[in-house]
Amino acid sequence: MTCRDMDGMISSHSGDSLLSPEAAEHIVGCERCRSLMRLVDEAREIPAPSEIQLKRIQSGILKNLKPVRPLPPSRIFLFAFALIFVSVVAVGTLMLGINGWSVLSMEQKIAIFATLSASAVLLALSMARQMVPGSKHAVSPATLPIAILVVLMLVIAAMFRSEEEPAFVANGLMCIRNGLEYSLPTALLFWMLLRRGAILFPKLIGAAAGGFSGLIGLSVLEINCSNLNVYHILVWHWGVILIASLAGVAVGAAVEYIDRYRDQKNSF
Repeated sequence: MTCRDMDGMISSHSGDSLLSPEAAEHIVGCERCRSLMRLVDEAREIPAPSEIQLKRIQSGILKNLKPVRPLPPSRIFLFAFALIFVSVVAVGTLMLGINGWSVLSMEQKIAIFATLSASAVLLALSMARQMVPGSKHAVSPATLPIAILVVLMLVIAAMFRSEEEPAFVANGLMCIRNGLEYSLPTALLFWMLLRRGAILFPKLIGAAAGGFSGLIGLSVLEINCSNLNVYHILVWHWGVILIASLAGVAVGAAVEYIDRYRDQKNSF
């Protein structure tokens, strides 16, 4: 008899039944199976919960049990994310103009907006999957926002050059204000969609939602702002997505704290 045979026999062994002579002989000579058998016997000695305890556990579970509506398919949320992205960028373009688009070279347009589009798709997929516990992720939700920030920084640094800019701070503050004006309100629209899912890690989905809304502000600025100074774009344009991502993490942390406080309060 082998240890594998013993595993099956021990799992089906009841406290009142006797082991076969072969099994008993194997246990005498095998320390592993002897220890496993001892643990199984000790576990059987633990008394079962009383009827009162079972009723208390049942009432505690049923108290917070509420019917839920089925979550729509992920493609519905992806379409909603895309619609919000395109709509807000279109509004920003109409309000602020397309001076930036006019001065960009073809290579800059392709590099910047292809990266922005790919980043938006990845973050939208990440958000949709985080709404459904147990979903698989091609890239970790904790890694994706950081990777997108780094890639965008590298693309900007590669596609633009330093230029003279006397009013660096004044111009930058105006740009970052314009970007955040379109990013932060959009985050509220995303929250209205995301709250319908079963979110287990608010900080992670907050980072994704903040990064996604930051991409909207960055897209609006790249279409509007005609300043091609690489330092201006890195500090003020890229800064919009950084601020939005950190704000999303902060909101997610606040949600986690509130939920934890409510759980502790209800447990007493």
